[in-house]
Parts: sequence; C-alpha cells; structure tokens
Amino acid sequence: MTFPLAGLLRVRDAQERVAAEQLSRTSSARLQAETAEQGAVASLAEISAQVDDAPTLLAMAAARAAGRSALSDVQALTEMRRAEEAEAKAAHVEARRELRGLERLEDAHRVESARIAQHAEQTALDEIAVVRSRREERTA
Repeated sequence: MTFPLAGLLRVRDAQERVAAEQLSRTSSARLQAETAEQGAVASLAEISAQVDDAPTLLAMAAARAAGRSALSDVQALTEMRRAEEAEAKAAHVEARRELRGLERLEDAHRVESARIAQHAEQTALDEIAVVRSRREERTA
C-alpha cells in the first residue's frame, strides 16, 4: 500500500533541503562579515599614534574617523548577517520539524501496512489449513 502523503513528503524534503542550503549560505555570509569586522578593527589598531607635526595629526585624525565609519558600517553588516542567519536557522528548524512529522507518519503507515499484509497472509494460511483438514477428514 502506497503512503497517501508521499507527494507531500517529497515536497517537505525538498523544502528542508532548500532551508538547509539557505542556512549554509547565510552562515557563510555571517563568517565573511565577522572576518571583515575583525580586519577593520585590526586596521584601526595599526594606525600609528606617533605625531610629529600638525599635518600628520590631521591625517591621523582623518584616518581614524574614516576607519571608525567603515568599522561602524561593517559592524552593522555583521549584525544584519547574524539576524539573517538566525531567521534561516529558524526556517530550517521549522522545515525539519515538518519533515520529521511526515516521516513519522510514513513509518507508522509502513508498520500498519506490514501488519495488514501479515494478517492477510495469516488468514490465507489459516484458510488453507482448514481446507486441508476438511479434505483429510473426508478421505479418512
């Protein structure tokens, strides 16, 4: 006996795979953003603190301001990527939950189908045994 929800099970399986793929992409994007953030922090730390004259002081101040602005942008991107990853993770968990529910139903259907088939086989064997027994009684 075919599982009546087999088509839906295939759809849920495909949805779970798509959600897993999306989670993988968002995790990769988050890691890239965090790496960029760490690079920006390291870049800011490398700006020399030694000031010899006013033009150097102005250049250093401008570099720090630009670096902080870039760091702020990268931090915002990192937070956005973390939020996207959290959403993708929740979507994957939901898709996996729905798939597991259908898989459990399919397993129960298989068990029930096997039970029905065994019952039918046992009924047929019992009937054969009764017919043989009657034949043997008639010939005896």
